[in-house]
Amino acid sequence: MSVELILEQAGIPLLLFVICVYYGVRLLVLKDVEAIRGKNKEPLKNAEAYAAEAGKLLLFFAGATLLMAVLIFVNIYAAVAQIIVCTVILGVLWKRMNDKYGA
Repeated sequence: MSVELILEQAGIPLLLFVICVYYGVRLLVLKDVEAIRGKNKEPLKNAEAYAAEAGKLLLFFAGATLLMAVLIFVNIYAAVAQIIVCTVILGVLWKRMNDKYGA
């Protein structure tokens, strides 16, 4: 299996993995909530807890996209089903986090 084949088949999930890890680490280490919310949003109830929770959720989604990249080579239907389920889970958990710590 060559690098060209891997990038051809799983390039987009791998790129999404890198982006999610970048923002997840940025939230957990730097606590920079403006990176994902923007500068013109109203202040949060608890910015530090929001950053920690959002960082964990982004790292969860990064793991899900990495798993999808591996599953693409095993079974494409399993990969699509897995990422859909993880996206729904992320959406529900993000909504709960935003309700709890958001503005």
